[in-house]
Amino acid sequence: MPLTDFRCVTRFRVPYCDVDMMQHVNHASYIVWAETARCIYFAEVLKEPINGANGVILARLQFDYAQPLDYREEIAVGCRISRLGRKSFDFAYEIWSETRQLRAAHGSSTMVAYDYKAQSSIVVPGRWREIIAAYEVVAPTAGS
Repeated sequence: MPLTDFRCVTRFRVPYCDVDMMQHVNHASYIVWAETARCIYFAEVLKEPINGANGVILARLQFDYAQPLDYREEIAVGCRISRLGRKSFDFAYEIWSETRQLRAAHGSSTMVAYDYKAQSSIVVPGRWREIIAAYEVVAPTAGS
C-alpha cells in the first residue's frame, strides 16, 4: 500500500477543471491539492482554523513530477510533517494514482509559524508539537 508513512490522506477523482489542453492534469493542480491537504491537516489534526490568530506562512515550496494524471483517475494525497524546527516546519506530500498504483508526484513545503496580529514569526506552539509527536507515523526530524 502506498502512503504507509502518511496518516493524513485525502482521496478524490481528478475533476475536469484540473485537466489542461495537453489532456492531462496541469502541474499547478498538484500544488492546489497539496495546499488543500495541508489545510485539512491544520483543521483535523492540529484543530486550528486556517484564519486563526496563530497560523503559518509559506516560505518554500518544491515539487517533483513523475507521472501524468488523467481525468477521473482516483487520487490519494498524503500529507505529513517531516521536520519540526523552532519557528518552522516542513510538510512532505505524496500524490498517488490509486487507479494505476503509482506515485505521480512528491514535494515539500517549509512553513513558518506566524502571529498575524503582531505580523511576525513565532516559535512553533508547544500544543502543536505535542499533537504532531503523537500523530505522525514517522517522527519529524529536528531542525531550525
